[in-house]
Parts: sequence; structure tokens; C-alpha cells
Amino acid sequence: MSDKKFFLNVLIGFVIGMIFLTLIVWQIPEKDYFDGEYPSWRQQKDYTHTKDDQSQIIFLGDSAFKAAVIPDQLNNSAYNLSLGGAGPIEMFYSLKTYLKNHPKPQKIFVSIAPMHFIYLDRYRDRTIYFHFLDPRDQIESQLKIFSRDKVPLIDRFWQSIDTLQFMIKFPTKYFQTIKNSELARGEINEQMYQQVKNERGHMLFGNDPEWFNHFEPHPQLLVDFKLLQSEDYYIRQIFKLCRDNNIEVHMLQTPINHLTFEAAKNHNYFNPYQDYLRTLKNDLNVDIETDLKFYDIHLFGDHLHLNKKGAEIYTKNLKEKFNL
Repeated sequence: MSDKKFFLNVLIGFVIGMIFLTLIVWQIPEKDYFDGEYPSWRQQKDYTHTKDDQSQIIFLGDSAFKAAVIPDQLNNSAYNLSLGGAGPIEMFYSLKTYLKNHPKPQKIFVSIAPMHFIYLDRYRDRTIYFHFLDPRDQIESQLKIFSRDKVPLIDRFWQSIDTLQFMIKFPTKYFQTIKNSELARGEINEQMYQQVKNERGHMLFGNDPEWFNHFEPHPQLLVDFKLLQSEDYYIRQIFKLCRDNNIEVHMLQTPINHLTFEAAKNHNYFNPYQDYLRTLKNDLNVDIETDLKFYDIHLFGDHLHLNKKGAEIYTKNLKEKFNL
């Protein structure tokens, strides 16, 4: 056999093998191997894609907002669509999908922490990894990131290859996760899914009553606020979607504590963020809270997320302020 024919046979065998392994990955239930963030992302995706006829009060945001707002404490029409690690990109497509399958909401509340305007750190390892977006929306968002954030051409190529591998569940992207999980996460993931579903999207994150005794500043707080244009584009698209559908919308600030604030104080973090919010407010003529809220450290489960007591207080204040 010639070297050329041998190489061709090996290549064909490799391609067939990869196709076979990819098909195997598609047959394995995702809940059996994905980590603990997956159930809430999956539950939210399932809910937004499910047909319903109830007009609701909707909350869109990141993990801080997901922990802070307790729908059961408001009324039967409240639903928290926030997600841990999510930013304007994920919330725009969540709202877009929601509106296809539900009546327009009575009110929408949005809250996204500064870090999610300057990082896309969870876009690849959650949004793409969990197949959260429909393929068309996934491609659209990737192209928007490329153009808005002026991603270099060579990085666009490799990120596109990377995204494609995730979209088709290429074995190299999932086999290590499957191996590490030993396909033993199904039960706990199902329990977490049902818990988030029963609480209509609410989920606590921090659960350490003594977190402040061993507090270390999160690295993402120790930077200057430098806005990603892709995130600016998508937050404006959220407001546009609300305006086009004649939906009342408010952008809120979830509480922070003084430890977290002091950690970021030596950097240009909160002040430029507040300036950006004022710009949005003036440009779009929408209700946007620009002042920071401070809660006592004992109302937090970690440096960023309110604990159960803190969430109860925040939700009560929200209910009274907006007469929910």
C-alpha cells in the first residue's frame, strides 16, 4: 500500500470515528454530565420556549438578580429569568424567545452587574457550552461580538471553529466532561431543575454566613470599567424590544456591600459604570437606577449575592416601590 493511500485510509477512519463519537455524545442526556450551573440555564430555556397565555412580571439579569428577587413573595405572575453569569446578550435572546411564546409582560425589570458589561467570560463556557441559544441566534450573537468588539481576523477564525465544535457537540469539547462526571449527575441536576422551576426562577448562590471573615476581592472587581460594545448593543436592544412591544421597563441595581465596594474603590470601576448608566438613561429615556444600593454584609451569602434574608428584604422593598 502506498503512503498516500495509507494516509487517506487513516484520515477516512478518523473522520468516521469522530462522526461516530459525536453521535454518541448527542445520545447522552446533558443533565447526566453537565455541572451544577446547567439546571437553571436549562430550566430557563425550557420555560421561555414553552407556550403560555399568562401576562407576567419578568425579571432579567445575572446571578445577583436571580438571588435577589423571590417571585413567590411578589405574586403568582412574577417570574425570574435571570441566570448566573449572564449579561445583556443572554437576556436579550431570552426576552426575544419569551415574547414569541408568551403574551407581553406587564412589566420588565433588568439588573446586570458592571462585570457583565466588561467581560464575556461566561459566553463560551455556559451560553455556547450549554447550547442555550438557538443555532441562528448563536451565530448572530457571535457575529455581533466580532464586529462590535473589533475582534482580530485570526481570532474570529479560531473562535468560529471553536463555536462550531460546541454547536455540533464535537467529542473533544465534551468527552472530558463526560468522563469526569461518570454520568452520575443526572439525579442532582434534575433536583436542582425542579427546585428552580418550583421557585419560578429564583435561586440562591452564596451560602456562607461567615464569608466576610475570609473575604478576598474577586479579580473581576480589580479592574477599570471598559465597556464592551457588544454588551452596549444588546442592552440597548433589550430596551428597544420593550419599546417596540409597548412594555414598561425598569433597570435596577442589586445591592452591594461595603467590602466589595472598597475592594473596587481604588480602580475606575463603579464611577464609569454609573456614568454609562446615565448615558443610557439620557439616550433612551427609560427608567434606570444609577445610584448604588448598600446592604449590610450579614445580608449576603458571599461578596456579591444576597442570602435568603437579604433577598426577602430586597423583594419586599421592590414590591412596595413598584406596587407589584
